Amino acid sequence: MDAKIKACGKLQQVEEKHRDRVGQKLETMRQRHAHIETKLGQLADLKQHANSSTNSAPTFNSAALMNLTRVDQMLQKMLNHCQQEQAVLEAECAAVKHELEHRHARVQGLEKALERWKKKQSYEKARKEQRLLEEMINARLKRRAV
Repeated sequence: MDAKIKACGKLQQVEEKHRDRVGQKLETMRQRHAHIETKLGQLADLKQHANSSTNSAPTFNSAALMNLTRVDQMLQKMLNHCQQEQAVLEAECAAVKHELEHRHARVQGLEKALERWKKKQSYEKARKEQRLLEEMINARLKRRAV
């Protein structure tokens, strides 16, 4: 029983380390997600500012119009790229969160098993001590009777 308890304790420690590593990975991904959201907001503001500046200018020549069109296209590409990156990151976050929940459930299961085995071991130890005590009492009574 001691070997079982020791092995379960070691396995629990290993699983806790894995769970902690997955938790750190999830936190890093959440930080990246927040950074991408900030970047998306900034790009949207920049695009809106670029569009509003086109409306405020009284006249344009062809070179200025081409430049504004290119700026608009580049900003749109960057926005699309950031949105796709954000969607991928959200999917990865969901997968890592699911893995974290699985790891946490496994650690809790190991904790419960370890607790059960320790209770069983203490019960068996108490039972063994009780038997030894009874045997000692019975042996003394037999000696007195003889």
